Amino acid sequence: MNEKNIYTGSQIKNQFTAYLLGFVRGKRRDYLNKKIQVSNAEKPLEESAATKTDLSIEEALELKLREEALLREADGTYLKWEELSDKRLVEALLVLREDERKVIYQHVFEERTFDQISLTNGISSQRAKGIYYYAIRKIRKMMGGD
Repeated sequence: MNEKNIYTGSQIKNQFTAYLLGFVRGKRRDYLNKKIQVSNAEKPLEESAATKTDLSIEEALELKLREEALLREADGTYLKWEELSDKRLVEALLVLREDERKVIYQHVFEERTFDQISLTNGISSQRAKGIYYYAIRKIRKMMGGD
C-alpha cells in the first residue's frame, strides 16, 4: 500500500519544470501586454482625438490641417498670409505696412529674435521691437481687442 503513494521520479526535476512553466507563462503574458501597448500607441492621433473628445468632422479636419501645418513648419516651410484660417486676422495683417508684416512674420512664424530680425532687415534691434509691438497693437485694435 505504501508503494502506491511513494513517488519514484526526481523531485528536483519536477520543481524545475514547475518553475519553468511559471516563467514561460509570465514571459508570454508580458510579451502580449507589450504588443497590445505598442499597437494602441500606434493609433493615429486624429483617430484617437476624434473618438476621445467626440469631435465633429469639421473639427477633426481642422485638427489634421493644423498638424500638417506644424509638420511643414518643422521642415522650414511656412504658411503664406492668405493660407491662414482666421479671415479677420488675415484682413488685419494685409492692412499692415510691408515692413510691419515682414517683422511679424519673421518673429512669429520663423521664431527669430529681434537681433536676428535687425541683422536681416538692416535696422536696429530696438526699431525691430518697436515695429513689432506697434503692429501687434494695430492688429488688436482692428480685431476688436484691447
